[in-house]
Amino acid sequence: MGNGQIHAINSFSRHKVLHILPGSIEHLNNVLELKELLNLNIWRHPRMGNLSMDVHVEPHKLELVLTSLQQIGADVRVWIHDIQQLIDKEQKQTKKKDTGFNYFAYHRFSAIKKYLADVVTAANSMNNVSAQLTTIGYSFEFREIQMIKVSRNDGLSRPAIVIDGGIHAREWISPATVLYFIGQLVSGDEFDYSSKLLDKFDWYFIPLLNPDGYEYSHTTDRLWRKNRVNHGEKCIGVDINRNFGYMWNPVNNRSTNSCSDVYAGPFAFSEEESFALKMFILNNKDNITAYLTYHSYGQMWLYPWGYTSALPTDWQELDSAATVGTEALESLYGTPYLAGPTVQNFYSATGVSEDWAKGVANIKYSYTIELRDTGSFGFLLPQDEIEPNCRESWKALGEFALALAARERYKEIKDI
Repeated sequence: MGNGQIHAINSFSRHKVLHILPGSIEHLNNVLELKELLNLNIWRHPRMGNLSMDVHVEPHKLELVLTSLQQIGADVRVWIHDIQQLIDKEQKQTKKKDTGFNYFAYHRFSAIKKYLADVVTAANSMNNVSAQLTTIGYSFEFREIQMIKVSRNDGLSRPAIVIDGGIHAREWISPATVLYFIGQLVSGDEFDYSSKLLDKFDWYFIPLLNPDGYEYSHTTDRLWRKNRVNHGEKCIGVDINRNFGYMWNPVNNRSTNSCSDVYAGPFAFSEEESFALKMFILNNKDNITAYLTYHSYGQMWLYPWGYTSALPTDWQELDSAATVGTEALESLYGTPYLAGPTVQNFYSATGVSEDWAKGVANIKYSYTIELRDTGSFGFLLPQDEIEPNCRESWKALGEFALALAARERYKEIKDI
């Protein structure tokens, strides 16, 4: 088990993130070939209508990359001058609370486990809220993959909303956001959503789907993305969000190369983490109304499909519901979020959880939410941004869920 291991912490001093804008599809293909040749890490991928990308470049590769981009004819500027400086800033602790759990700090796996157990204890002392904690599986390094159900304490079954976070290890704001949601639902919130949301839905939260990778990103490599599985291949780790069994079809070297950050694994659902989520959802799919998976970064509310530019037949309903969320979110701090289909607004990807949830489990409202920001900090969102991110995301979730309940109720009445 990995909890007791001691690792050297990787330094990213003088590592940069370049903002690259190819002038054409031909230029884009040349940049992507350069990425493969030099094993560069793309932080933000190009998408339809926007060929720009953010690329992490190590110091010893910088001169060659800049020269090559100039020869290609792509515009480039340094977006982040020193990644390590952002890591140092991110990890400066915000003012600690005198009592209770600090939602506005990044926590380790053990602290998250303790928090979930404390939530159950607190809910047991309440009359109108129930919280149940279960382990839906174990990671490669045998850490628990925990799920907490929050519902009314009245014995009734309601339609369910499933939310997960932390599929990608380096996206720390994702589990932080999901933990905040749990706290608001159990203890009450400033917008008075919690009581209404518990009246309408049963809630299932998996705050940390990739506990091994998450811990490794704290102890060793802050920018680690995958899990920590060892399949006996050249490199360790699989991108869990390429491992779901819907259109699992690695079609390029990036997804079949075990050293790639988007390695899809040896076969669909080869990973303990994706398999655990699969089994939970399939065992409960008839009662699940919505599935939301939280990631970073980009400020987007995305719906299927990720594997094709074709749209689901009900895309207008998905878009309308997502827009309710993004408009509510923007109303708090003015943070702009884009709502739309994944492949048109983010990038093409196969074997993703959002597509599988809709395409196989038949969950109508299936979304990937990309949280703050748009690239100034990327995956290294400072702790002083956790609070506004969480507050606006909670407002978005509340309005989205209430609108969903109203839609489903309207359909019931209409069908009578």
